[in-house]
Amino acid sequence: NLFNLRSGFSSRFGYYGLLFGGTYFATALLASWKTETAFLKDWRFWVLGTLFVFIATIPKLHVLKLVDIRAQDWKLHEMIFVSKGHFFVHQMVLSLAGLGIVKLLFHKWVNIEYGFRADWKTLKPYFFVLAIVAPLVIGASFFPDFQKAYPQYKPWNYKEVFDLSIGQRAVIFEMCYSTGFVAVEAIFRGALAITMVKIMGPRAVLAMASFYCVFHFGKPAGEAIGAFFGGYVLGTLAIHSHSVLGGFFVHLGVALLMETMGYLHHYM
Repeated sequence: NLFNLRSGFSSRFGYYGLLFGGTYFATALLASWKTETAFLKDWRFWVLGTLFVFIATIPKLHVLKLVDIRAQDWKLHEMIFVSKGHFFVHQMVLSLAGLGIVKLLFHKWVNIEYGFRADWKTLKPYFFVLAIVAPLVIGASFFPDFQKAYPQYKPWNYKEVFDLSIGQRAVIFEMCYSTGFVAVEAIFRGALAITMVKIMGPRAVLAMASFYCVFHFGKPAGEAIGAFFGGYVLGTLAIHSHSVLGGFFVHLGVALLMETMGYLHHYM
C-alpha cells in the first residue's frame, strides 16, 4: 500500500515524492497557465527543482541516520527522547550537505544562493511579521488540536530518561528542535525562493509556498494553512534581502512560542 508509511523506504519515497514534488511542479505549471514562460523549457527549473524538493524530503525518508538508535542499549523512553531530537539535527546536517553538493555541481549554470548572509538592516519587517503572528499563535493555543500537538516532546509522559530532569530534557529537545529551522529556511527561502526566482521569476514564491504548506500536513490545520501565507511573505522578503536570517528568527520565534504555550497550558 503506497500510503502505508510503515511499510518501508519505497512507500515513503513514493508518497512524499507524489505529495511534495507533485505540489511544487503542479503549482508552477498552474501559475504559468496561458502565459509566456520560458522557464518551463529551462532544464535548470526541472533539475534544480527536483533536487531541492528531494533534499527537503530526505529527513522524512528515515535514511542515513546519524545515530543507530536501535543498536544502543537504551530504555524505550530514552530511545524516544533521542529519536525526537535526532530527527531535527539529522534534518539540518543532511539538508545542508545536500545543498552544498548542489551548489558545487551547478554553480556554473546559475548563481545558487541560500541566503546565509547577515544583513541586520533588513530585519525590521520580520519583527513586524512576528508581532502580527504572535497573538494569533497565542489565540490558537487554546484549541484542543494545538494542545495535543504542542509541545512536540512532552517530557511528563516519560520517566527515567538518562537521569535527566523534565526541565533538562525540555531544554535539550528545544535546542535540537531549533537546528531544524536552519535547514528549513535554507531550502524553502534560500534554494526555492532566492535561487529559483532567478529561473522562474516571481512564480517561484508561489510554488515554494504551496510546497511549504503540504510540508506541514499532519500538523493542526490552522498551522498548515498559515504556512502557505507565512511562507509566501517570508519568501518575498528573502528575495528582496537575499538573506534567510530574518526568516530564521521569525520561524524560530513562532515555533518556540508554540512550544512555550504548549507547556503553559499543561502546567497551568
